[in-house]
Amino acid sequence: MRRKSASGDYPPAPRDVSGDAAQNIGPGGGIDRAAGGHGLAVAAGERAAPWPMPAADLTGGAVPGPVPAAVPAAPETGRGGARGRHRGATRRRVVVGAAASGLGALAATGLAKLLGGPRPATPSDALVLFGAPGSFGDRAGDTQLATVGVAGWGFGPGQAAYMSTVTSDGTVFTATTPFSDNQAQPTGTGMELAVFEPASVSFTRLVIPSSTGRTELPRAETRFRGVGGADVADVAVIGAGPDERVMFVSAMPYFGWDTAVYGELPTLGQIRRPARGGSWRYDPAHSWTTDQLAATAPPETSGRAFPREARGEPRSPRGPAAISKLPASGHLVIAQYFGAGSLGTEQGALLVVDTAGRVRASWQYPETHVFGIPVVVSPREVVADPTSRAGDERFVLISDCRTADNRVVSFPIQEFSYAAGTGSRAAGRITPRSLPVRAAVDNSRMETACFDGNGTLYVARTRADGLRAATLAVYPKIGSERGLVSRTPTVDGWPAQSWGALNPPEYFVAGTGEGGLIRSIVFDPASGAVVLAGLDGTVQVIRPSGQGRHMTFVVGRPVDIGLRGLRGPSTRYIGVRRGAVDAHRGVMWLPVNQLVLDAIPWPYPPFKLDQWLMRVDLRAVLP
Repeated sequence: MRRKSASGDYPPAPRDVSGDAAQNIGPGGGIDRAAGGHGLAVAAGERAAPWPMPAADLTGGAVPGPVPAAVPAAPETGRGGARGRHRGATRRRVVVGAAASGLGALAATGLAKLLGGPRPATPSDALVLFGAPGSFGDRAGDTQLATVGVAGWGFGPGQAAYMSTVTSDGTVFTATTPFSDNQAQPTGTGMELAVFEPASVSFTRLVIPSSTGRTELPRAETRFRGVGGADVADVAVIGAGPDERVMFVSAMPYFGWDTAVYGELPTLGQIRRPARGGSWRYDPAHSWTTDQLAATAPPETSGRAFPREARGEPRSPRGPAAISKLPASGHLVIAQYFGAGSLGTEQGALLVVDTAGRVRASWQYPETHVFGIPVVVSPREVVADPTSRAGDERFVLISDCRTADNRVVSFPIQEFSYAAGTGSRAAGRITPRSLPVRAAVDNSRMETACFDGNGTLYVARTRADGLRAATLAVYPKIGSERGLVSRTPTVDGWPAQSWGALNPPEYFVAGTGEGGLIRSIVFDPASGAVVLAGLDGTVQVIRPSGQGRHMTFVVGRPVDIGLRGLRGPSTRYIGVRRGAVDAHRGVMWLPVNQLVLDAIPWPYPPFKLDQWLMRVDLRAVLP
């Protein structure tokens, strides 16, 4: 997105980087004026860096190729394919796609035509769409898609469905993002999550109050048309039994209101169920603002993780875009999307906190150059390896990347290690273990990822147009390491000499690169399947067998989930976001959101749009 930070703003947040049809997003997933992937977008007229570049591939051409994989990857199929007070990049800006025609134009021309191919059939009884009564458009009489109108269903003004998670009792929590799909451009007045309890078919709009009890926090200046509040960028379940909780982060918890009157919203929050059978509630005693988190760390660490960017304002959280629970320590690794003007950097960072709200570790992404060209790295997604052990807890990072003149640089994936240390004040350590790598020299981008129970890493990729999926890349754990580390370990000077190295996976899964950009990739531990959901409105299931160098894959046909019937006028965009698997009940829950994007010039007075939640019966769609 293209805008300057207004007084009182944090740097423009990059849009969510999981991308719905032809949009660009920042940490929150926002979409900008250019067609593109999911995340920061590149504004009209800006261009993607040519990959590969003549004489020098910016994404690592100077780095020797990795050792050949033990099992050759299947051939790729398909066509080749700081915050300071200055303008900041958002995920929307970084993701450039087909053309700078905007999302509305894409909806008008028809996403199905853009992506091409016939629409696959849907197994009967596999799909159920929940939402407000009367909100289902042409899908109300669809024999392949059941619809359930839920009394009281409704998101607040300016709030759209975003990332999701599910608790052990089957309750589904959905985060929220602005209609702009850009957390730096709020379209509501408060902070909220959606809570859906399938057993009772009940919906709760869980509004998060500020530190002074306010639930509406508009910015005072009339030019902002009454918008304010905050997003919820990601949600994750931690704990078990009576200690089970839902943690959430906000990329932009402050938007220039008077904190003496309106208070502050949490950067890291918790939701609990006090007693079995009771209601899920916000827990303010175990939720923290940026200033409260900063107070738990030594001054040097707090100054880096939560810098003071403007006098009289709360510390900057640097755009917490994603959260993942580390398996041994139970600590939470957080991707911080933005740089910091006060620190003189546009590079993002990584943060680890414990569930008591104490900062355990902080890591600043170093200044990066490819063939002497500076590259801005904005951490967008973190995913923890469930098989990693204490003292060496592994996670991967996917980042949005751009040059100083806003040309897109292929998004890499990088593996890290976390050691918790002892003590309670930032005693942990974050260490990069692999180089930031690409899977192929075709301008494709690492989009989103998940692990299975064996530590095998599945990476959904996006083609250079920012709209269509590339084939799924699979990096199995062989011995104690994946090929990310064994073939491309970190070396001295890697940020300037080896960034963006080529590291083909052991497997490219043929038949997975024919649809739209992947917005959701999740693992079902009950069946061992990996489930993809794309911006073209299809779900595809892959069933792996074996481990390490001896894996095979059964690829299901794409299932049409019926978004075309919901897609109405060209001024509205309807897409999906990250789903959540309820393995005990054999279902996946998939948020379906409706956005304005750039169809109405921002800012505009808050209003409501229908949002939905889809249940996918995994047993009915398994290949």
